[in-house]
Amino acid sequence: MVKKTISPGQQRVRAAFKAGVAFLRPLNGLVKKGFSEMAKRKNSLAGGLALGYLLKMAIRHEVGGPVVDPALAVLSEGSLWGVLCPQVHRYSDRIEVTHTMTHSGLVNGDDRLILCAYQVKKGYAFVNEQIWQRREEKIIVLIPEGFREDGFHLYLLLSDRKGNKYSRSKYLGYSTK
Repeated sequence: MVKKTISPGQQRVRAAFKAGVAFLRPLNGLVKKGFSEMAKRKNSLAGGLALGYLLKMAIRHEVGGPVVDPALAVLSEGSLWGVLCPQVHRYSDRIEVTHTMTHSGLVNGDDRLILCAYQVKKGYAFVNEQIWQRREEKIIVLIPEGFREDGFHLYLLLSDRKGNKYSRSKYLGYSTK
């Protein structure tokens, strides 16, 4: 059996695919929920949609190989409105995000806020355990004891009270102590 030679273009695509899968692996559960609404609409898989978006929009090709730009990554896509003017405050034991609540017929005050703190280099992510609602105008994520010195990429998502519909995730930046 003769082995096929892989072209440089194929190698580049495979490396980008590998980098995208590695980036999404710690976020798998959150991404499946966040893209579920769109996956139902498009009759597709949530993980596949997330990976496809990542490959199209968030991969940067550098000298050492492809790298995912966390600022361009999207963890959820849906029909809910996001929050306005989020502000991040980092404390030694927690991360707090405040925002402005708009009073409109298009926004429900009981939508749930989800804050994801993602440490890419070490490959772990965590989200808030307590349920926070949009009308509270804030969300707090407690940082576990062993991870307080690490920096995190922060993403803010919203879901309806049943968890069926989501907003497009919003990248809030990189937070250090």
